[in-house]
Amino acid sequence: MSNPFSLLVDESNDKVDKSCIILVRLLDPEVGNVCTRFLDMPVVNIGTAQNIFHALKGSLNKQGLDFTKAVAFMSDTASVMKGCRSGVQKLIRNEIPHLYDVGCINHLADLTIKAGVTTLPIDIDQLFIDIFYYFYNSSKRNQQFADHWCSLFTSEPEAILKHCPTRWLSLLRCVGRYLTQYEGLKTYFLSCDEQTAKVISITSRLENPLTKPILYFLAHVLPSMDRFSRLFQKSNENTTCELYVEMGRLVRLYAGNLLKKEVILAAGDKLKELKMDVSSQVANEHLGIGTETWVSVAELEQEHDTKPFFTAVRKFYISTITKMLSKFPFGDELMKNLAILHPSKASTFPSSTVVTLAKRFPQLGLSDSESIQRLEEEFMDFTLSPGDLPIIDTYNAVDHTKKACAGHFWWEVGKMRFPNLYRLMAGLLSIPCSNADAERGFSVLRKIHTDQRASLSHETLVHLFSIKFNDTSCCFDTELSEELIAKCKKATKLSLNKK
Repeated sequence: MSNPFSLLVDESNDKVDKSCIILVRLLDPEVGNVCTRFLDMPVVNIGTAQNIFHALKGSLNKQGLDFTKAVAFMSDTASVMKGCRSGVQKLIRNEIPHLYDVGCINHLADLTIKAGVTTLPIDIDQLFIDIFYYFYNSSKRNQQFADHWCSLFTSEPEAILKHCPTRWLSLLRCVGRYLTQYEGLKTYFLSCDEQTAKVISITSRLENPLTKPILYFLAHVLPSMDRFSRLFQKSNENTTCELYVEMGRLVRLYAGNLLKKEVILAAGDKLKELKMDVSSQVANEHLGIGTETWVSVAELEQEHDTKPFFTAVRKFYISTITKMLSKFPFGDELMKNLAILHPSKASTFPSSTVVTLAKRFPQLGLSDSESIQRLEEEFMDFTLSPGDLPIIDTYNAVDHTKKACAGHFWWEVGKMRFPNLYRLMAGLLSIPCSNADAERGFSVLRKIHTDQRASLSHETLVHLFSIKFNDTSCCFDTELSEELIAKCKKATKLSLNKK
């Protein structure tokens, strides 16, 4: 029986040949680590759901993988992928009814922040973009700004960062950089000889008394979302079983900045019942906006009314929390049960949980009555034989070494006398919670397919990408055989002779 696997898919937006990266995630039966491996990269120039679906199915068949055995499907939140009527996910579910798809948590987190940022009275995204492109490809303007900066400060100016709204972690980095450059940029544009519509627009926004306090406010609230996003971008099998707890923690962190403690505690685990009416909110002086923001608000208060600022903060929090509660999978019971993957928590679950999970994924081959009975017996044996198991404390380490992996723990358990329990856990460990690996794949691809190597054929590109993505060994540790070296020399000679 083949190893359980899940699929990760992402489509490029290239103008010429649009590629579709297909990755598989599984528990490696050789070493016991959960890994994500490149499978194929078919060209899908007409990126309809039907074409992507057929390309995906064809790639799996080409590699000898049974398409119907996939445990989960992960992609971005584009309608062509997630469309409930005719998206790729719907087409797959027509053939695999029990396929699991929670949605990329990084995309969902990004949507929640965007929902909050759009409520602010200043369009921060557009301000960053306009400033960057004002200086972009203009050595004269960059030199004028550098001279202006040096006339005000003793240090050299840092580079103007490009904000890319489609990148998950771009906003926080830009907020920090533009805050350090704020006074220099403001005085530069105020003294700028150019009086184009763009310069006037940038100047008016930098002069707006709310802009700087809002930037300090974002510098306070974005790091917690940034940590959350970074956690689930890691190629680590422990993250999926941590997702449900971390989602609740993130919502409480944001809610704690706006709502009274007793309101949050009263909601308990039923976060969707959080009350955010005026009576549930704290007074302005108790809002969580950060120390530096309070300093900026104090300066604002000397000459301007602070009411618009506090109104903007409340709208931001309400919009962000509401979006989290509507987009994050809080009602997903399977997400709660994935905590069973934690070696230290597994024995606290009743045997009915493993039965429920086995029936939820019949593609694992454990849903028939005989397999269910064996699975229950193995789980009972597992929970009542702690002395026979690998040392659990070792697998709770935080250094993310091989022994810290839940995958390695269950791999060791499977080698003992729990083959059915191991297969179930291997299937659950293959479930991804983020499409970061597929997104990361295109970054790797751009480093291979450069302007200097633009004539690479698609087949060659696929082979090079496969080596780069799947081979985790270091180049200086690679030993080439004499036969391979001879073939390389021969290929080089033939190539030179053609020229």
